[in-house]
Amino acid sequence: MYVGQQVADELKNDVSENLTRYRAGDFLDLEAAGDWRIPLSFDADLDRLGGLITDGGPEGEIKNSLLVGDVLSRLTPTLARENRIWIRLSHVECLEYSRKRWLQVDMEDDALADAVSKHFFAPTLTACRDDHALSRLWWNHCIARQLVPDAPEQALKVILARADIRLNFVERPGIAARPTLGRGIVRALEKNPALLAGERLFQMFMKTVNLRGAGIMFEIWGDNRIDQFMDACFKEARTATTQKPTT
Repeated sequence: MYVGQQVADELKNDVSENLTRYRAGDFLDLEAAGDWRIPLSFDADLDRLGGLITDGGPEGEIKNSLLVGDVLSRLTPTLARENRIWIRLSHVECLEYSRKRWLQVDMEDDALADAVSKHFFAPTLTACRDDHALSRLWWNHCIARQLVPDAPEQALKVILARADIRLNFVERPGIAARPTLGRGIVRALEKNPALLAGERLFQMFMKTVNLRGAGIMFEIWGDNRIDQFMDACFKEARTATTQKPTT
């Protein structure tokens, strides 16, 4: 199900008036009376979303991304941009998860309203991809599945190791659109734990991959050749980040 546009607009405009509902209540009375039940053209077992983990740790994020991606596997990237789907989920089926994961009942009203606006609505691509309580999990899984179709959990362990690593994958559509290159980067991160531990080294590594990889048709390379390329980029990045500045 998804909500009508009028419902979406009213909820967004009335966040401050609904703070009591967000803190401890629900929206079931509104859901029963308004335009909250527009059906999509496929079924999904939303009861499974009751298993979402609220602690926010890396392992929980991986499990949640796998769960949301599996339950909503029939969503396309185009449908997954639809704000009204995510509004429905965060206000009805996944309200409890969204509240426990992103809100604190003792927040000041203004802070609570800001948190609700950020994590219960997905009006833009960035908000949908990075901020909404549920849609961000779906996009994690979508990117991981594009990179490693047979083992998205493998990719998620790398992508979600740090926030800046995730951003590099989701903000660079060229990586997700070129699974051969993306898988090579995932293997390099798995092989070289220092890339997962050091933000500066990782950033230099990605910069080196971009510079040295410009114009290369990775799709015609085998895994061994790509891994050799990644090794060379890692060594160059490590050298660049460990050199002492000259005076």
